[in-house]
Amino acid sequence: MVGSSKINRKEGNVPVEHECPLNLLPRNIWVRIATKVASNSIHDMFNMQASCKVFLDAASSETVYQHVTMRVIPLVSFLFYLDWPERRFIDRCIEAGNADAILRQGLTEYFWIGRRGIGMELLSRAWMEVSVEAGYLSAMLLLCDHENEEEM
Repeated sequence: MVGSSKINRKEGNVPVEHECPLNLLPRNIWVRIATKVASNSIHDMFNMQASCKVFLDAASSETVYQHVTMRVIPLVSFLFYLDWPERRFIDRCIEAGNADAILRQGLTEYFWIGRRGIGMELLSRAWMEVSVEAGYLSAMLLLCDHENEEEM
């Protein structure tokens, strides 16, 4: 039989695994491809992970999670993902240093949860990860924070 992974079933020979053509390229090239896919579409990244083991391995890299786009995830939805896989995905992006994920988590902490100190730390961290939006928000929040001042 053409393309069979076994040499001869009757003789009990050890199965011969065919070399997957995807394994011919080095992993770092697959990681670069997965990073490009993830930076354009989170849905395409998940489809890529589901397609085969080589893509799953490449798309599970920290580099990919650092560059994955968060633009399609609504900001308010961060509150509803407490123990869901989406929350673990977002946490992994934050650990990898994804500036968009850190920015969104900082906004959630600052405005919705009310932990302003943690929120400002996360916004500053996002700014250090080259998020212009986080730098602007941090500056505006610092300018507008008048809780400690006495009323005139």
